Amino acid sequence: MRDNNKQSQYRYKDKNRSRNKKRVSKSAKQKRTQSLSAKESIKLKLKQVFLPYLGLSILTILLFGALRWLLDIYLDILPLKEGYWNFGIPLFLSISVVGIWMWPRYELLTLKWVKRSSSGYFFITMVLALLIPLLISQNYLSKAAYKVIEVASLNDIRHYPKQKYFKVDDFEPLKSERIAYIETRVANRRYFDSTLHIYYYVVTPFIGAENVWLGSSYYTSYDNREEQRIKDRQYSAFINESRHKYAAEDFSHINYFRKLKSSNDRSAYLYTISTANKQSNLPALVLVPESNIFADSLDRDFVWGVGSFCIGMVLCLLLVLAAEFDSQEKKARQKPIKKRKHIKKQKPVKKRAPVSDVSKSLVVWFRSNKERPATLVLILTCIGAFILTVFMGMDIIDPLSRQVNSVGGLTMDALQDGKYWRLVTALFVHVGIMHLVMSLGMLFATGYILEKVLGSLRFLMVFFICGIFSNILGLLYFDMDMVGIWGAIFGLFGVVIPLVAFKIFNKKYRELFGGTVAAILIITLNSMFFAFINTLSYMVYYLLTLCVGIVLGVVMVITQKQSLLRNARRHYM
Repeated sequence: MRDNNKQSQYRYKDKNRSRNKKRVSKSAKQKRTQSLSAKESIKLKLKQVFLPYLGLSILTILLFGALRWLLDIYLDILPLKEGYWNFGIPLFLSISVVGIWMWPRYELLTLKWVKRSSSGYFFITMVLALLIPLLISQNYLSKAAYKVIEVASLNDIRHYPKQKYFKVDDFEPLKSERIAYIETRVANRRYFDSTLHIYYYVVTPFIGAENVWLGSSYYTSYDNREEQRIKDRQYSAFINESRHKYAAEDFSHINYFRKLKSSNDRSAYLYTISTANKQSNLPALVLVPESNIFADSLDRDFVWGVGSFCIGMVLCLLLVLAAEFDSQEKKARQKPIKKRKHIKKQKPVKKRAPVSDVSKSLVVWFRSNKERPATLVLILTCIGAFILTVFMGMDIIDPLSRQVNSVGGLTMDALQDGKYWRLVTALFVHVGIMHLVMSLGMLFATGYILEKVLGSLRFLMVFFICGIFSNILGLLYFDMDMVGIWGAIFGLFGVVIPLVAFKIFNKKYRELFGGTVAAILIITLNSMFFAFINTLSYMVYYLLTLCVGIVLGVVMVITQKQSLLRNARRHYM
């Protein structure tokens, strides 16, 4: 009996051992499945997000470089300014590639430490990782595509129209016949017109060369909100300092010359040369001296370009690996669970918009605004006029005042010359892309509120009356060169005020539209007050255009109240 009991004890121990083995094997299997799922998620993130982004980045850099070499360097059939090639187009490409093609992919990922949507982190990181090497690659291409040509004299440079860098041993600038030109620009930053930029351009003819000039430039900036006497003192000090620098400049250490292509500096130099009234059958050539070694600058740009690309891709890779798939996407992949009483019903997972939906968004926007044809026509006219002025020579980011005036801006000289049509054309001329974007946003906001109630014809009538009045007011009484539609927009804001006050809208839309217009006016006028604390003419100008809109709104409410009420009830009930 004892032996049997011992055997049963041993058997019981063996069963426990086998159970422990089974438990160990189950836990091991769970670890293995967890490790496999982690590996699968990494592979999936690499396949779905990072590798497509890496391929798109390399393809964008190579294709844009090849396109620029073909159109700008080899064929020279697209005479865009170098600022567009080196900064404007790369910025647009980076935002487009990441925002259109990569958006549906990084939307699948989410970051643990981000409470809300983490799309912004992926968007900014990917745009910068592509933009920085793209900018450096264009700077490298603008040098590597050319070679330094040794010429016997400066006149021989005209035999190489597609070359950019030249080395001349025998040259002598004639400093006594130099021509100077001073150009000022006002930049809109945190406050309106807060920084005054001053450029001092000097062109010097070469002895023994026909219409070939040496270009030199000097730059400074000051606070535009200072008193006038302080700005005058700073201005005169900068001019005297620039003249002393030019007089002491030694041109014997020049290694090679760079021939300027289309740019703001070249246009300023050519304008300076035109003031000399020197007759020549040959076009003017502007050469800028370079003292650095050409090969060293090429090597430095190449190293910086490759290094920035690798660093950006590594940062994007780490960000993608640190992210997880969105919980909604995980739920969509799981198999359907049988319904139970203690389990709540899951919300349906929303389908994400594919790339084709993004590409069709502009068409959808146009179709949704059929009831506002006047606003749509004004927006398209502003965009078309801006594209036309860019092709006429105006800079897309920071145009010069003479460029703006030459393409349709309203000035006192133009009005005295009988160019009265500029009272209207100046409404559609904008000073740079940011000015255009802000104007179109405000125009759409006012058109969305007003056009359905006023009707397209009355909306256009109010727009042009307020715009022409603001141009005349700013030019004659405040001595300002006028461009843009901000005066007309403030007039349209003024029209909204009597419509809200006389209860043309119902209570819901009175609160909505009235609060929106009041907030915009308070923010805009408050920023103007702090920006122009010394010169309040801008604030008075916008308040007067606002009053004109209020008067027009009151007149329309008194004369055509029933028509306005009918339109408001039909669209805002």
